[in-house]
Amino acid sequence: MRKIAMLLVTIFAVATVNGQFNPKEQLPSDSNIRTGKLPNGLTYYIRHNEKPKNRCEFHIAQDVGAIIEEDNENGLAHFLEHLCFNGTEHFPGKNIINYFESIGVSFGGGINASTSLDKTQYHLSDVPTTREGILDSALLVLRDWSCGVLLQDEEIEKERGVILEEWRTGNNASKRMWFKRQQMMMPGSQYAKRNVIGDTAIIKNFKPQTLRDFYHKWYGPDLQAIVVVGDIDVDKMEQKIIALFSPIKPREGMTPRPRFGALDNEKPITSVYLDPEAQSQEIRIDFKHPHNSKKYNGTYAAYDGRIKRSLIASCLNTRLKEKYGMDSWLNFFPIMSCGYYNLAGETDVFEISVEPDNGKEME
Repeated sequence: MRKIAMLLVTIFAVATVNGQFNPKEQLPSDSNIRTGKLPNGLTYYIRHNEKPKNRCEFHIAQDVGAIIEEDNENGLAHFLEHLCFNGTEHFPGKNIINYFESIGVSFGGGINASTSLDKTQYHLSDVPTTREGILDSALLVLRDWSCGVLLQDEEIEKERGVILEEWRTGNNASKRMWFKRQQMMMPGSQYAKRNVIGDTAIIKNFKPQTLRDFYHKWYGPDLQAIVVVGDIDVDKMEQKIIALFSPIKPREGMTPRPRFGALDNEKPITSVYLDPEAQSQEIRIDFKHPHNSKKYNGTYAAYDGRIKRSLIASCLNTRLKEKYGMDSWLNFFPIMSCGYYNLAGETDVFEISVEPDNGKEME
């Protein structure tokens, strides 16, 4: 009864919001976040936060991922991420790592990055704010990642082996089956062609200039955002960002960043993926549909939609947990779940999955 009451309260709250506000109206932003956009297109977000004391986070988000690679560039977005730690205009060689480790920021923990199909993110975390020079150095690293990566021939050659070893250690059943699933669910889509780590033949043989061309084509202020959160003076930090990042020139050619999704299919797609190294088995059903348009980002309608989707998943997951253990067909499935997430770029999916006991697949 208590669960029903809470659900009714939530639904009433959502209905009240819908009744009081224009769904297309933007939600009010946190007044403690300082945000701005420079004339060259770079966006920045700054927030003062004293927990933990004397520490700060520096991030640069690049709207660049493996999905925008041409066939002869397959793997270069991830390769480029590695090279950003192997020499920049103001931090040649391994000086980014050497300097920040000297002040207690560890490589792989506080100094790190990640590349996905849709984006690349770099961060300096847990940076001490006890000296102004440290803050200046952290911003200078972000600036170099934006437009000052050296991409020297010798560093590129050394990194080929590192990437190939990452491919070898990551070439497991889970990764292989994930990529097969991408190919079967999204036939004809760009998301069925890219897997971030890339093509080993290209990793071994691409010319260094190809990587430099990719960098200058896509790494530019209009596709970048700076995020600084920590125990800092917001006004002073904003002025530093404006002074350091405003002179950055726009991307060469200003090629529009392409957007992709999963293509529609008229009939249901059914497929089975097998791998001799698989540790478990899973049965799932996915319902694809277009992602909400960007024009709804940050609106009351978008927030309302997130609440509804969360309620659907929460209620169904709770019901599945209640049913499991009873004398029913659900006992064949020790793990059951559902959820709503972004499948690929402009396509979302509602998914229900079960992991049956061995030998119980047909049930």
